[in-house]
Amino acid sequence: MDAIELDLLAEAFNLGLGKGSAALSELLGEEVQVTVPSLQILPKRPAIDQCAKRFDTEAHTVRQAFVDTKNASTFSGDAFLFIPQASSKILSRLLSGSEVSEAEILAELGNLILHSCLSSLADMIETELDSCLPEVHLNRTSDILIEIARNKNRCTGATGVEGATQKENQRRPLPLQDRVLQMGVQFKTLSREISGEVMLFLDLSQLPNLTVRVRDAVHRLVFG
Repeated sequence: MDAIELDLLAEAFNLGLGKGSAALSELLGEEVQVTVPSLQILPKRPAIDQCAKRFDTEAHTVRQAFVDTKNASTFSGDAFLFIPQASSKILSRLLSGSEVSEAEILAELGNLILHSCLSSLADMIETELDSCLPEVHLNRTSDILIEIARNKNRCTGATGVEGATQKENQRRPLPLQDRVLQMGVQFKTLSREISGEVMLFLDLSQLPNLTVRVRDAVHRLVFG
């Protein structure tokens, strides 16, 4: 996947978050600012471990798994909304009644923002995504991320002997199934009292199929 194709993915991601943040802004009555999206292709386990360390003790997590309904081998992964605990409490106070729990508020917020991002990506590659209901995890970010790394890691492991071959293996590019495309963007309200981060992990074992779909999207944009 070349730079133009990655830029198109980032733009679709950004467009989706823009719609979600606009809806959040309307709910809060305050402008929501969004950063420029970041896209990185990273080793799967280190990427997820790093993310878990960043958010483990200070954030609640909303997770939504998704898959391409037309072709599961093209596009699947996990979308996350990370909300600092302090921001979550403010949101609960602003948006909830006495009978609505903090977890329910986060689930609705995750559904609003994550669904917007996934819908935008699906529109770009002209497909439909089937997503699970948002899962809310309070103070269990690292557990959830590590579970995903273990369950989705289809690496068959090393063959041969360690030691002399270890350095050689380290120099080789990681197989696609051992890497993820990580897309992330941060948002905050103008008052800076509420902030959060949206992150998508796309399974790169599907990269060849996804690349074809993105190239088709680029072709449509250029040639109509």
